[in-house]
Amino acid sequence: MLLRELLAAPALRLRLLIEPPGSLDRELRRVWTTDLLWPSQYLSGGELVISGLVWRGSPGDSEIFVKALHDAGAAALAAGNALLGSVPDDLVDACRRHQLALIEVPTEVSFADVTEHVVGAVNAERGDRLSATLG
Repeated sequence: MLLRELLAAPALRLRLLIEPPGSLDRELRRVWTTDLLWPSQYLSGGELVISGLVWRGSPGDSEIFVKALHDAGAAALAAGNALLGSVPDDLVDACRRHQLALIEVPTEVSFADVTEHVVGAVNAERGDRLSATLG
């Protein structure tokens, strides 16, 4: 599934805040939800990382978190706004500096809904490829 396809899902009401060049055509290989400040050991590249921003103790934490995602090859960060009311400017700035796509997840949308949407699409694509290979 491409990031642009996820953003086109009207029921999710996701809002793209940072769009680095080529980011909409990045393939989302899997979804990982975290509130760890240093999540890179669990990433292998191509993930849509979803976070409620509980890791953010101070504005400087955004740089640490986003750099870890970027260095691990994450495709995008989907940040929930339920905890802080909005995505903080320091997180937006860190994503801009590291050229990481940033998506705002509205309070009314659960992370489970986003995850199910991506997993369903990824599994369908894998099934299609398998059918084509076997056919």
